[in-house]
Amino acid sequence: MNDAPAIKEADVGIAMGKMGTEVTKQAADIVLLDDNFATIVAAVEEGRAIFDNIKKFIVHEITSNIASLILLVIGLAFRDSQNLSVFPLSVLQTLWINTFIVAMPSLGLSFEKRDPVFAFTCITMCVLIVDRI
Repeated sequence: MNDAPAIKEADVGIAMGKMGTEVTKQAADIVLLDDNFATIVAAVEEGRAIFDNIKKFIVHEITSNIASLILLVIGLAFRDSQNLSVFPLSVLQTLWINTFIVAMPSLGLSFEKRDPVFAFTCITMCVLIVDRI
């Protein structure tokens, strides 16, 4: 039986490394070296954890940068005695905030372990963004 055409057409083709044919291994995207289906489950769980962490990282970065942007845009509304815009943060302060204060907690979020109960949806992400702002 030749599974190579079916594996080639699949979104993600998986072949067995020890028992599979060479044609199927070449057509597959992933080759299981230990021929154990539990490896697929573990890989999917790890992939979901990585995807959740990327979403957490992006939400934290976006909300922090939106807050900084709002602060700087509000500063455009205020003028000093020479009719120049007054910015509440200097360029160096903004860089310091983005580099150390915002990026370090975001990196911590990206290395969290997977929480099986915790799952982001679009609505949850939007609520988190609004709450952070």
